[in-house]
Amino acid sequence: MKIIVWVVIIFVFVCCKHEQKTYLGLNISAIEKAAINHLDIWYPTLNDSINGGYFTNFENNWQASKNQDKMLVTQARGLWTAAKAANTFTNNHRYLAAAQHGYHFLTTTLWNGEQGGFKLNYKIDLPNENEDYNLIYANAFALFALAEYAKTNAQPNALQWAIKTFNWIDSIAYDTENKGYFNLVYYNKGEQNTNNNVFGWNNPKWKDQNTSIHILEAYTTFYQVHPNTKVRERLEEMLLLIRDTMVQTDGSLKLFFTSNWQAISHSDSSRNFIIENQEYDHISFGHNIETAYLLIDASKTLYGQVDSITLKVAKQLCDHSLKHGFDHNYYGLFNRGYDFEKNGTVEIIDNKKDWWAQYEAWHTLALMTQYFPDNENYASAFISMWNYINNEVLDPTYGGCYNYGKDTAPENINRKKAHSWKGPYHDGRALMLVWEYANN
Repeated sequence: MKIIVWVVIIFVFVCCKHEQKTYLGLNISAIEKAAINHLDIWYPTLNDSINGGYFTNFENNWQASKNQDKMLVTQARGLWTAAKAANTFTNNHRYLAAAQHGYHFLTTTLWNGEQGGFKLNYKIDLPNENEDYNLIYANAFALFALAEYAKTNAQPNALQWAIKTFNWIDSIAYDTENKGYFNLVYYNKGEQNTNNNVFGWNNPKWKDQNTSIHILEAYTTFYQVHPNTKVRERLEEMLLLIRDTMVQTDGSLKLFFTSNWQAISHSDSSRNFIIENQEYDHISFGHNIETAYLLIDASKTLYGQVDSITLKVAKQLCDHSLKHGFDHNYYGLFNRGYDFEKNGTVEIIDNKKDWWAQYEAWHTLALMTQYFPDNENYASAFISMWNYINNEVLDPTYGGCYNYGKDTAPENINRKKAHSWKGPYHDGRALMLVWEYANN
């Protein structure tokens, strides 16, 4: 009898001890469960065994849509997420198999052998069709994915593909005069000076925030597997350009810049003009707080630990979003804002709450608590965002995320669960990173 009693006591003690494993007030097992649930929705469901690569479109109930044409960004993000999952949860071979599947399609089907770079779009009915332009933004995601996949050591040629991609990006889009990269590139160099607006990226002579931060992201991961002198030089250039030029004095990022890094600003224009042309000048709270993480990650990769100037700027980006972009009690992060009066008073001009921005904010807040443990706002916002995601973003009926939080966009609950611009990457990264933070 005494043995049984002691067994029960030990069992209860072990269970209680396990339940006490928390991170910033959350049960670590709940974080792991959320990460696994997320990944298991996508893999192997995402795998297209007929046409190769990953499916693009799913309806709100996860039924595959009729149109399954593939865009490079979506394919690369699917590969990166699977590879990251394989490197995070090493005992689950399903993630590695999904990564191998995506890698095969990317390198055997999407590479443009004639002109270089990966094809931006792949149409099922026109598999051999080539376009005369490409986006460096999309190819940066390909590099990002290839570098992460190379970490799995599943394919010895993966690193060579990453090197090949980096060399192509650098050869066609790097600005030798002013540094940084152009996004919209034409294979016919004579067309480079046109003003075509492709996917809203605008003037090909401009440089933009979104492309730049994701080049930084890609180069950070690439340098981790290929610590080459030139890669280090380019990574450090991007870190300094984003940190010291693209981040404004108020702690936010501008969206577009001229080739010599003059910010495109409409602040001296009328309110109506600003609203009508907000695609080219607004405050994107999600990108601001995401960039805080990307800057820290790049600095740590370059120098072994985050440097003080980068940490200061990352904090400014995060604090700007905390002050101006979050809903009451940090219950969700709004999409866009603008300082119409140029006095530091930011007005919300788009109150939707993108699913990806909620997750990027959530994991960045967790990261900031590591560097600023005495700042209670970060931990408080972290918990509030966890509650917001679970209450307003996750679909309790079919699983997965809505495109926007249903509190400010209730009509979107019937939208597709996956499409060209919505895959497993943002939320997958956030969940895996927070799980890693909690277990370190």
